[in-house]
Amino acid sequence: MGLMVSTRHPRGNRLHTVRSEDEASMATEDDTQPPGADAAIADATVISRSPSVLTAEVEGELVMMSIEQGRYFGLDDIGSDIWRRIEPPCSFCALIDRLAADYDADRATIAADVQALLGRMAAHDVVRFT
Repeated sequence: MGLMVSTRHPRGNRLHTVRSEDEASMATEDDTQPPGADAAIADATVISRSPSVLTAEVEGELVMMSIEQGRYFGLDDIGSDIWRRIEPPCSFCALIDRLAADYDADRATIAADVQALLGRMAAHDVVRFT
């Protein structure tokens, strides 16, 4: 399942896992879901970036490397927007409110899609919840 926040965006938002330069990017939704990837996120939960993740923009996509896992991840433009909005850390509710103000989708759809993406990111220790 991709993050489909805007109906105007031609492709879904994906958290990609790249295992090596020789392998193709694989969307996490095509993989078996890591434990906890579908856990509910409460409105008051504070979302922050994992300090063990390095980031760079490559050809319009945000590429992240988990130092601890030795894995690369990539986000498209919507995922990159979400990544930028969680620095500084913010509550899930505040993040959803800001996204709902800027994207052409209802709040419930945005919340469900962002929750799914953040759950996958947390399962890979890209983001943390407190």
